Amino acid sequence: MLVSDDDRTLDYSTQRRFPRYPVDRPLYAVLNWPDTPTMTVSGRCHVIGEGGVGAVMSQQFRLGEVVYLQLKDGLRVYAAVRSQRGFAHGFEFVLLRDAQRHSIRQLCGSASS
Repeated sequence: MLVSDDDRTLDYSTQRRFPRYPVDRPLYAVLNWPDTPTMTVSGRCHVIGEGGVGAVMSQQFRLGEVVYLQLKDGLRVYAAVRSQRGFAHGFEFVLLRDAQRHSIRQLCGSASS
């Protein structure tokens, strides 16, 4: 996307490592900390890319917090909270295995179609 600002042209598409795709799908964050019961927080994923997701969650998380995201049946990944504004969160995938990365690419491919 090109934006003109004071006779300058800024190309925002080169600032991201991965393209993002709009989606509308359920998402769950599983919190499992020592000495606390496991808690599942529901949300809606509105954008996905190979590097992470944007989602509105039913509970607020802290910046830097690591959660276990369930993106679909059989696909769970660790993600760190990189942005948070109210209940809207940006999650970055961390510690991905090859099979998880492949499944995320498939999700991105189906979202781009």
